[in-house]
Amino acid sequence: MNSKPLPFKKRENPFENPTAVTVPATAPKRDKYTATMERSLRKRLKIASVEKGVVVSEFIEQAVTEKLEREGF
Repeated sequence: MNSKPLPFKKRENPFENPTAVTVPATAPKRDKYTATMERSLRKRLKIASVEKGVVVSEFIEQAVTEKLEREGF
């Protein structure tokens, strides 16, 4: 066998040390959902969320919360 070291450095596994990942202790439990909608509505949704500077799911959550408050729920 060849006893010479390899000419390249071995990459480190980022998942090797599980304590390196920190999860906030106060993170609330969240449910995953799926929604279907017209393509044109989804396109408008994506544009609006980018303009507002939030991810699509956060934009939807804000919109639903506002509507529920308006309707008294």
